[in-house]
Amino acid sequence: MAFFSDSRDFDIRGGTFNVVHGDQVTAHYVISPGPGKSLKDEKYLRLLADRTAVNAAYNAGQRYPPPKCHPGTRKEVFDTLKGWVEDGERNTRTYWLYGSAGVGKSAIAQKLSEEYASTCLGAAFFFSRNDPTRDKLDTFVATIAYQLCTLEALRDVLCPLVMEALRLNPNILHTSLENQFVKLVLEPYAQLSPDGEKAVPNLIVIDGLDECIDLESQRRLLHIIRDAITFSTPFPLIFLICSRPEPQISDELKDPGFSPYLQRLPISDTTIRLSGKLTTSDHDIERYLVDEFARLRKKLRALRNEDESWPGCDTIWDLVWRASGQFIFAVTVIKYIDTIDDLPQDRLNTILNIESGGIQESPYPELDLLYRQILLNCRKWNQVYPILRLLVTPKLENLYSPDWIHWRSPSIITRLFNLRDGEVEILLARLHSVIAISEDVNVDIHIPHASFTEFLLDRIRSREFHTPTYSRMEYCDLIAMMLLRTLSPFTFRYPPYCSSRQSFSAAFKEWRQNINAISEKDITRFSGEQWSEYCITISTPSAQLLAELGRFDPYPVAAMLVSTQALSGPSEWLSRWAQSMAWMKSLNESNLHKPLQRLESFFSDFCIAFCTKGIARSSVVPKIFTLEGSLACIGDEDVPRRLTHFVALHYEQWWAAQSSSRSYPLLFSPTTNPATSLPRDWIVTHVTKANGEILKRAYDIYSSLDRKGRKLFCEDVAYDSLETVGQCIVKADAMLEYKELIYKRRRDFSPLGDDLPVRPPSNATPVSTPASPIKNEVDSVAHSPTIYGDPARSTGDLSVHTRISRRRRVKISFGTVLRLLKR
Repeated sequence: MAFFSDSRDFDIRGGTFNVVHGDQVTAHYVISPGPGKSLKDEKYLRLLADRTAVNAAYNAGQRYPPPKCHPGTRKEVFDTLKGWVEDGERNTRTYWLYGSAGVGKSAIAQKLSEEYASTCLGAAFFFSRNDPTRDKLDTFVATIAYQLCTLEALRDVLCPLVMEALRLNPNILHTSLENQFVKLVLEPYAQLSPDGEKAVPNLIVIDGLDECIDLESQRRLLHIIRDAITFSTPFPLIFLICSRPEPQISDELKDPGFSPYLQRLPISDTTIRLSGKLTTSDHDIERYLVDEFARLRKKLRALRNEDESWPGCDTIWDLVWRASGQFIFAVTVIKYIDTIDDLPQDRLNTILNIESGGIQESPYPELDLLYRQILLNCRKWNQVYPILRLLVTPKLENLYSPDWIHWRSPSIITRLFNLRDGEVEILLARLHSVIAISEDVNVDIHIPHASFTEFLLDRIRSREFHTPTYSRMEYCDLIAMMLLRTLSPFTFRYPPYCSSRQSFSAAFKEWRQNINAISEKDITRFSGEQWSEYCITISTPSAQLLAELGRFDPYPVAAMLVSTQALSGPSEWLSRWAQSMAWMKSLNESNLHKPLQRLESFFSDFCIAFCTKGIARSSVVPKIFTLEGSLACIGDEDVPRRLTHFVALHYEQWWAAQSSSRSYPLLFSPTTNPATSLPRDWIVTHVTKANGEILKRAYDIYSSLDRKGRKLFCEDVAYDSLETVGQCIVKADAMLEYKELIYKRRRDFSPLGDDLPVRPPSNATPVSTPASPIKNEVDSVAHSPTIYGDPARSTGDLSVHTRISRRRRVKISFGTVLRLLKR
């Protein structure tokens, strides 16, 4: 816009602008890049945001509630780390906080992040093997850079430098992670002035490095940090790394490049426990248990008669010793006892009476016994088991899955395992100490601590409760069953199949209400589009999946999709359905013969019916052409869109009519034609693959013509002429088969020609045209007067207005033309 051409760094909040160049175009702009940022900066900041792992931040909603340190615990650890963070003269650029599973590393990283959130914290990344958005290294650099750019203290000083790097190379996020870190973090920090460096946040917290699922990526990140702390230009970044003492991490941190800049801090020291004494971690766990038991005595009705000494010092000391420095043991014990299902005294006695014999192979014997006791207390294990398998299975890559579907949420799990509403929460109620379930049924259930996942996956540790992950084929089988099961109600409620107990009008009214309730982000629509995508990955389908496929009916599902999608939609899901036919044939399963026959028949031809009440009859024609083009061009999703645009060149009124109308077409097999039971305001037509092939051939001819030839082609179709045939540009049979298809649609959907183009008056200067073989024969039989407009307005039979030359117009029937062509 010219009136903004010399403006920079401005805000536009709302407003309407009229931009006129010939025709008026109204555009609405809502732009708010925020103070200190230009519109270009906003563009590149969005580019960065699209590559971030939102769940990895210390304050991410998905991590709520985050792990917490009990008040008064971990004091020595915090004092050490706080002294390091606040020491302006430090040599140490990296601190490694390490300890075994469940000792509280994440809680410490969380508390430190919260404490310095408004001062020293620059960014934080919390890895988790249970969350596919933060279990890999791919998004690490973009996430750190984005957090730095959006931090209030750095927004005006560091963000412009990062945006400049993205402006110079917009593809930088597709380069190596090492280069990304240099260009988006190190070099911008190195450009900060010395005065500014003292005030800028400089702490990068990395928690759960061992939960980055690729071991090589763990080493790679440590290499990035090593190069960062030895970067040639001084900069103020410091790193806190929290992880288990895994060999690959410990070995990398022994690199000479780290030695001058690295400090190690173990959370618990087992050598002290071997001497029979309590460690600092043990004292912290003891304090936590004392405080939590006091809270339970006040909260639980069953404990109100217990005195203040309950459960006693010996019991607390026993639990502390069993915890072996693992806070997760103490936390799980308290959660297990905090219940109204059983007496808390009985649950505590159960834990205290567990014998540890037989699990000496486990690195965490007491924690394993606690987990086994929790699972023993779980009812209906046969139904809980498949849900736990799902929770420990990583989300699969290379399969389309939109962000709005939460595959581990109660609502989806209910569908996956064909449960009743609320049943998931009841089945998992006794696992509340090891599983986090939100009150929102659309939020994923997750296992808060990795130690429980590891326990379930380890056959030796979990014994009869061993819970393996689903294989890729099992996972796809499960989802494919759910998607097909989701579609089955549409067959039962489909108006063409309505029973005698319900009238067609009542069934259609209910159908339309159900269609209107389907949004773009709806599992029903996703099921119709994607069920085949999951099926074709399965080499050996389960008996249950074969049964669901046997019940699949393509007609109601296709009707639902056609009613809810834009014109460009059918080609995509039809291509997937076609792939499923090839897959069914390859399986050679007798159970699949009927669904395969239904699909093959559907892809050949079907009937489609429209209610014309309240809409322009011609408004449904684009849907028909789109479907026929899609049937003829399976595998090429762009061709049907080009075909419909091609038809719009000479009948744009059809497209203008459909843009303001919504129809609810019904599809059915020609052999089960319910046309006799349809109300009078319904119209039925035949959709065939053969018609789509005619449309494709006409488009290919049109595409091969020059500009003049294309103009004549469109006029021939729109104004019922044969100029391209007369000039030997197009073969007569090719033109006539296409025009016959067009006229059939005109006859069916606009018998009065109300929405069709009208031939303009012939008052232009006559122009001679070259003679053609057909011209003389057509002229010799042409004696009828000139007729303008639509032929259907003047005659009852289907006819063609042939404009062989601009000097003479004749009316000639299709039969006459075809007879002449045969001579």
